[in-house]
Amino acid sequence: MRNKLILTVVIIAISTALFAEEQRQNKSSNSEFIWKVGAGHASYPDRFGLDMSFNYMYNPDPIFAFGFEGDFLWINWTEEKVDEVTEKTRKTKKELYTFPFFINGQIRLPFLRDIIYVEPAVTMGLGVACMFGDKGPHGTFPALQGLGTLYFNPFKNSAADFALDFGYRYMPLSNGDRNMSGFVARFGVKVAL
Repeated sequence: MRNKLILTVVIIAISTALFAEEQRQNKSSNSEFIWKVGAGHASYPDRFGLDMSFNYMYNPDPIFAFGFEGDFLWINWTEEKVDEVTEKTRKTKKELYTFPFFINGQIRLPFLRDIIYVEPAVTMGLGVACMFGDKGPHGTFPALQGLGTLYFNPFKNSAADFALDFGYRYMPLSNGDRNMSGFVARFGVKVAL
């Protein structure tokens, strides 16, 4: 599973770079696609996992943008339990798959790019998440997020910007047996459509 996931990420990265080269001349576009990969943390279980994000943003002006985001958080771990009768330790592999979906609003500060070489942005999102895995489906639950992002472009001729995200997602389960809330850190690419 891990090798297939890495192959998928590599294919997306290569196709994004090729698409960005085609769109280099079209800098006046108001639509963007952003994909990011990194790590996300869940409060219960207290674990880090693979976090992927796919965003479509529409920016009617340079300061404000809004759009949709679909994420994927995969956490796997091995749990050890001692059987009370046999006193043997049993190891159980567990996995959780969480799919949060957000409507985002973003405030950008593009004028700072000429001064500090990066464009800071703040994103707030409201959405819903669903989770599968350990003990079957867990249903849907509300989700909120707040992110700080830095966009930067080390190559003057490229239409693609790199993005670095740090933030927090609030995703508690309604039945209380899992809490997927936690910090997230991701790195990705933004291209104009």
